[in-house]
This record gives sequence, structure tokens and C-alpha cells, in this order.
Amino acid sequence: MAGALGLALAGPRIYAGTLIDDAVMGDGRRDATAADIRAALALYRRADALLIALLGVVAGVLIATG
Repeated sequence: MAGALGLALAGPRIYAGTLIDDAVMGDGRRDATAADIRAALALYRRADALLIALLGVVAGVLIATG
């Protein structure tokens, strides 16, 4: 999702005074805004709707073919 939103996630950070040296995910900017959160939720909802529709189609085919 980071790449779809143009964000870079993870990477080096400090937790409780300890440096965590993880790889960065994505090539975008590091600071997420409220607009990024809204965009992420919208993307999640679209993906969820597609999954539900796909499951409905598969269930319909399975029921139709017995």
C-alpha cells in the first residue's frame, strides 16, 4: 500500500531509545498526512469490495454447478 500511496514506510527508527535498522518499504515521502490515511482507507474499501464481489461470483458459480 505504501507504493500505491507514494509513501515510504518502516526504515530506520528509534523505539524506546533503541535504533531499529529496518529496510525502507516504498520510494515515496516519509511523512503521512491525514489525506494519506483517507486515501489508504479508500483504497482498502475498494479492494475489500472487489474481494466480496469475487467471492460472490465464485459462490454463485459453485451453487449453479451443484
